[in-house]
Amino acid sequence: MNYIKWFLTFAIVLSLGCSSVKDNKVKQARVSLNSDLFSLNNLALSEDSLYALTERQQQTFLKFHQQKIAQGYLPHESVRLFLENKLSQFTYYGQTYTASEAMAKNSGNCMSLAILTTAFSRLAGVEIDYRKMNSLPIYEKHGNVLLSSSHVQSLLYDPSFIAEEDYYYIYRPAIVIDYFPQESNIRSKTVNSNEFLAMYYINKGAEFYIQKDFDNAFIYAEHAYMLDESNVSSINLLALLHKKKGDIESAERLYLAAMASDDVNISVLDNYVTLLKQQGRSKDAKEVKSQIENIYDPNPYHWLEKAQFANYNKDYSDAERYYRKVIKLAPYVKQAYFELHEVYLVQGKVQYAISTLEASLPWLHEPKQKRKYKKQLYQLTVAI
Repeated sequence: MNYIKWFLTFAIVLSLGCSSVKDNKVKQARVSLNSDLFSLNNLALSEDSLYALTERQQQTFLKFHQQKIAQGYLPHESVRLFLENKLSQFTYYGQTYTASEAMAKNSGNCMSLAILTTAFSRLAGVEIDYRKMNSLPIYEKHGNVLLSSSHVQSLLYDPSFIAEEDYYYIYRPAIVIDYFPQESNIRSKTVNSNEFLAMYYINKGAEFYIQKDFDNAFIYAEHAYMLDESNVSSINLLALLHKKKGDIESAERLYLAAMASDDVNISVLDNYVTLLKQQGRSKDAKEVKSQIENIYDPNPYHWLEKAQFANYNKDYSDAERYYRKVIKLAPYVKQAYFELHEVYLVQGKVQYAISTLEASLPWLHEPKQKRKYKKQLYQLTVAI
């Protein structure tokens, strides 16, 4: 289930990625942090507190759960039904709440809703995992910090499943909880409980960062890093925090560690390029920037995000290149065509804009969207 918020960007992009750790993956050496820069008077919220529900909330769920079990439903089915019946009016606000807060307020971002699902699953004795989905990014801007969202589903496993001998199962039977299903979403990696928890702490760290509460941002980012040292998003946030405190050496060490990861993403490279430019190291910045072109990232939405950011900064040459990369990698991402055509129009390249819209037509299936693209195409054609 859901959109997991806060891919932080610092005039660039800090990607709060969600990647699983494979057993055969070489463990990275932990980067030492300069904790002396930060006041550590508080503690990060504990896992038990995060998933805890009040007595009344527990009774509400358990009463419903017991009724459904008595009717013949399995435990994971009961959780799904409770979410459907009791939380149909859930309001998606930007805050990342604990389970009890999300249930009391009947609102929160999608991380909050995934946390609440986990709390119910624990009460019902249902095993749960999470699956990362590649999807269209959603943005929120807070000053010079850009937040974008990614998508993760909750997997509620069937407790009655018993694997047969001599059979190989790719996936265990599970109910997928997804409040924002889209045709264009692409299934990615499974995320375990520690990795999911790390996402929460990164979320909270990002929220504190926006509020300029860098001490608490560090506390939460460090906790995320302890839970999942392979998560480049926590390393990225920690690098930004060290940079904010003036420790450029530690920030650079963190960026280099993130870049050495198998899961390095475009956002890390962007942020490191910015640090190098601010130091006047133009040659180094150019070399790192060249790596962005060659980085293997099969997620078209990362490139779409890159294109949109270049477009936002009026860097139309880069925007063109990245939009074309999206289209080559995933021609079904219809948004890329329309935004690329707009980039061409800003530059007066009308014929390129027309060709781009024409190329999008075979991928348009929704009538309203198809009419929009065709209308724009007609207006451009008759204006020539």
